[in-house]
Amino acid sequence: MTITPSPPPRDADGQLLCQQCMQNPVPPSLGTKPRIYCSRNCRQRAYESRRTRSIVSVAVEVALSREAKSRDERSATSRDNAEATSRDVAKPQVSPVTPPVPPARAAAAPLWEDSDIEVRLARYGIGADGQELDGESAAGGRAAGAPGTG
Repeated sequence: MTITPSPPPRDADGQLLCQQCMQNPVPPSLGTKPRIYCSRNCRQRAYESRRTRSIVSVAVEVALSREAKSRDERSATSRDNAEATSRDVAKPQVSPVTPPVPPARAAAAPLWEDSDIEVRLARYGIGADGQELDGESAAGGRAAGAPGTG
């Protein structure tokens, strides 16, 4: 069965009409290839419509092939149980893994003894309560004639 193309559209005067807009006559050809569009605009619109038509047809084919291969329509059986389908098989239960607890660190030795801190604070004129000591207590920690003493 051979499909014969339909003759190109013509107006009342017999001039070829644009195959895109079907309104304007096609200008005469300047070379050997006959023109089929009235302008560059119509030629571009025809290209876009052909491209869109091909993209849509490919998308429809893909959608139909996916529908045919749908998981719901076929019966997928489990390897372990021939009677059960893939959706009937329960997922294996995985027990949660607890991370290992690092060993407890030994208490660090203090940098100085508690009695030692009072001596150190007194050297700089600070009491155990954090307040500045009076002049006699602070001077007792400093050597006589040391710089910074009055």
